Amino acid sequence: MSDLANPASSFPNPGSNPGGNSAANIPNPFAVASTPPVTPAPVAPMPPVNQSPVTPAAVPPQNPAVVQTAAAAAPQISAPVQTAPTMPVAAPVPPAPAPAAPQTPLPTKVQEKETLVLDIKGQAKKEKAEVEGISFFKQVDEYLINMSGIKLDEKLLFFQLLASMIGAGLPIIDALNLLINQTNNKKLARVITDMRTQIERGESLASAMRNNDDVFDEATCSVVEAGEKSGKLNAILKELVAQYEQISSLTKKIKAVMMYPIIVIVFMLLLTVVVLIFVVPKLEELFGGGENLPLPTRMLINGSDIVLSYWYFLIAGAVGGMFGFLYWKKSKTGSRQWSIIVLRMPIFGDILSKMILTRVSRIFGFLISAGVPVVESLKIASHIAENPIYQDKLLLAADDLTKGISIAENLSDDERLFPSMLVNMMAIGEKTASLDQVMGKAADFYNEELDRKIGGMSKMMEPVILSIIAGGAVFMILAIYLPILQMNDQVVGGF
Repeated sequence: MSDLANPASSFPNPGSNPGGNSAANIPNPFAVASTPPVTPAPVAPMPPVNQSPVTPAAVPPQNPAVVQTAAAAAPQISAPVQTAPTMPVAAPVPPAPAPAAPQTPLPTKVQEKETLVLDIKGQAKKEKAEVEGISFFKQVDEYLINMSGIKLDEKLLFFQLLASMIGAGLPIIDALNLLINQTNNKKLARVITDMRTQIERGESLASAMRNNDDVFDEATCSVVEAGEKSGKLNAILKELVAQYEQISSLTKKIKAVMMYPIIVIVFMLLLTVVVLIFVVPKLEELFGGGENLPLPTRMLINGSDIVLSYWYFLIAGAVGGMFGFLYWKKSKTGSRQWSIIVLRMPIFGDILSKMILTRVSRIFGFLISAGVPVVESLKIASHIAENPIYQDKLLLAADDLTKGISIAENLSDDERLFPSMLVNMMAIGEKTASLDQVMGKAADFYNEELDRKIGGMSKMMEPVILSIIAGGAVFMILAIYLPILQMNDQVVGGF
């Protein structure tokens, strides 16, 4: 080991021995047996197979001569190190399964492919049918929602909640968002959603309501627009709620009065049809269809023959007449003519006239008190009337007012539309600059008159209906029993 540390001592310099043979002193590198045994440097254990071998940098530095000697002896010690028992052994790999026997998979694959294609097509057809079914029912639902109406009470509740939220300082968009979830009517919820969208785009509340004219009439939109322009939308909405409450109350009173006669008349018509179809033919067979029958009986028999022979013409005529009447009533000329007819009716005309005057007077006075100009207030009040006759008259008064003609002077030429008492009150209000207060008092007066008229009509309808029922019953009794009495007289006279 000491020799390896000092290579100069193991291999003497030939020049240091002058008396000896220099060739004999040079060691033979191939004579391994004659040289002293060299102890190899400790070698680090070999890394596993899957790791990289130790790099030369990991070996401590040695003398260059020793490194050359170790390199010369490396072929002799490399084999034992590689076959050392410390090397890791890989885990045994299980043998691969034996291949299956060859088959003919082509028909099976084709069949599976065809089955898969058929399943995909069937599933696609099924999904398409389900989508079409859902789409059909959705279209039907949309149609029913669009055709459904919005009751007056639902509009009243809408304006009540909207006025309360705006009065509490809530923005209109937030108020509409809350109202969408409050209503149970799908059409009204859809209308409110559309209004919210339009307001978010910059439209006003009145403009959004006008775009839904099938729900909100022009009168309501005009009143809301006046409230937005005057900055008193909350007060206008409260007054609009009061108007809707009054209209709803009057409508319920009129329905309560008219419900009883309508039910009686419909019941009598159904009973008459049953008698003409099932009873009269049996009586005609019994009486032998003689021409000497009493007049009520002959009228009943002829009516039965007409109903049995031309029932399809009668049904078609009734349906066609109803649709024709509705079409004529919605036209401009027909609407004006129907308004004139209704206003000239004995009982209903007076009630309708007082209803219009009540609404017009109250809204006209309220708009003036809210700061809306008189001309614009008259135009809005004309829409409130919802009657072509009153509407044209009020619009003409608004135009004449710009020319210097007073309202009372313009409305005094038709006593049936505007009574003299109302015209005189308007003249006093114009002279004293208290037209808004005068109109409010006139509205209260006509409202009380309207209540009295409806109460009197309900009392008057009972004897009228009883008279109609009695007349129908007497006619049926005469038509059935007069032939029997006549036959009895003939039989008694024969004896």
